[in-house]
Amino acid sequence: MKKLISSFMKAPQPRPELQSQVINFLRFPLIICLVFFHSSSLGIQIGDMIFEINPKDMPVNYYSMLIFSGPLAFRNHFFFFVSGFLFFSSIKQLDLSIYKNKIRNRVNSLFVPYLFWNLTAFAVYFTLQNIPQLNAFTNKDIQLQNFFSYFWNNFGEMRAEHFVDFGSKNYPIASQFWFIRDLMIAALISPAIYFFCKYTKIYGVLLIGILWYFGWWLNITGFASMCIFFFTAGAYFGINKRNLIEDFGKVRNLSFVLYPAISIVYCLLSREFVYRVYVHHALIVIGIVFAFNFVAYLFEKEIVKSVPKFLASATFFVFASHELLIKFFRKVAHMIILPENDLEFTALFFLSAIMVIFCALGIYYISRLILPKFTRIITGGR
Repeated sequence: MKKLISSFMKAPQPRPELQSQVINFLRFPLIICLVFFHSSSLGIQIGDMIFEINPKDMPVNYYSMLIFSGPLAFRNHFFFFVSGFLFFSSIKQLDLSIYKNKIRNRVNSLFVPYLFWNLTAFAVYFTLQNIPQLNAFTNKDIQLQNFFSYFWNNFGEMRAEHFVDFGSKNYPIASQFWFIRDLMIAALISPAIYFFCKYTKIYGVLLIGILWYFGWWLNITGFASMCIFFFTAGAYFGINKRNLIEDFGKVRNLSFVLYPAISIVYCLLSREFVYRVYVHHALIVIGIVFAFNFVAYLFEKEIVKSVPKFLASATFFVFASHELLIKFFRKVAHMIILPENDLEFTALFFLSAIMVIFCALGIYYISRLILPKFTRIITGGR
């Protein structure tokens, strides 16, 4: 037992390929966490009935969903961090030609899919709202005169008589693509981030981190503090050619203790705590470090030997398609089955998310088989 614990807590001796293996491995599980988070039934409304999840009345359902909004909520932050790291890790110095090449690549990998999936969402919502038999499947009133705003920060007008859905006018119509929108902005301002990291070093990154942590940020669409801080933090590691496995491995023991401890505090002890957001932010930072260390451990011990190629390639498609699928499955499920107790709500929550995941994977497999070039385009060449 002592040898097992010692082996688990011992800092890794990083292999050159371990860093990329860990990053590639984490992509799909974290997208799965995103699907579960968006499958949450908190705040669903059908007609005059509102389903609010109370931890006292439905503890199993509440805490099942809380896992994905608390301990596993570092998914977007992780992707921003890794994006910043990979953007700069392969270059010695950012100049105009490299910048142009980077932006050209991002047009294909981010901008083209961004346009396609938002246009798809617009077409689906607009079609549904204009077919009386299908009108109940959408909760948005789409206005053609606002067409271009739907691609930036107009989620659509909400209709109270249908499902109350997450999203606001700060999101594009394909709401999950706020992440891609903000990531594109970070790529565009990458020269500023590059020189900021070069001249302010770690102190500048810490300053932005403090601003994010305490919420001292201007409310400007496309410039979320989450994106700017974590992309910049990743950029700092990339610019300085740091090995994330080696650096995070230095606090492996600490992360293996702090992450579960803070998770317990967040889930069980801080629900009524006015400063809960700060516990959450600390959990996010520790969660990223923990994830790197834990997956590195799995590779070291050969518990995980490789990254499944199909799942890795399907990650973006699951991300891009899951919102529309969730809306469909959730609506159908609640039309057929009206959950009445804790276990039924919990079962429906997990069942909906699992169905969405398998449906997305199935569509991706068929699409890649029949239309490989088209599929590569809409997934950014992935």
